[in-house]
Amino acid sequence: MADREQTIEVYQSYFAVARQLKKLAHQSAADLGLTVHQIGILNFLLQHPGQTQKEVTERLVFNKSRVSLHIDALALKGLVTRTVSELDRRETMLYLTTEGEMLCKRYNEEAWSHKVLGEALAPFKEDELRQLIHMNKQLLTHLNS
Repeated sequence: MADREQTIEVYQSYFAVARQLKKLAHQSAADLGLTVHQIGILNFLLQHPGQTQKEVTERLVFNKSRVSLHIDALALKGLVTRTVSELDRRETMLYLTTEGEMLCKRYNEEAWSHKVLGEALAPFKEDELRQLIHMNKQLLTHLNS
């Protein structure tokens, strides 16, 4: 079991890493004229096309009114389309446009947060990276239980 000092040191290190990655992610999104939340929505729809706004809100744990504003902005930019569900006419399904898919993929390839993290991870050996990923997943599991 980690002692109090180690716990604080781990906490501070995760917080510092997250803060730096968040800063880089915000800049990368802004370079494309988007917000980090909009990029999150695009990435989610890239992986799960045809989701409803409610499903996006629940999955991404965003404020419902904010998701609506982000989706409106994405639709206005021609990155997302809304289609009425054939099964339930009250539901609107969300899909990426071709431009939205290209922009999302471009962000994922060019984002500074991804590049900088990749460079920072470069000195680690393959087994160290697998262990880091495994430990982070275990830690997240314990934090969520």
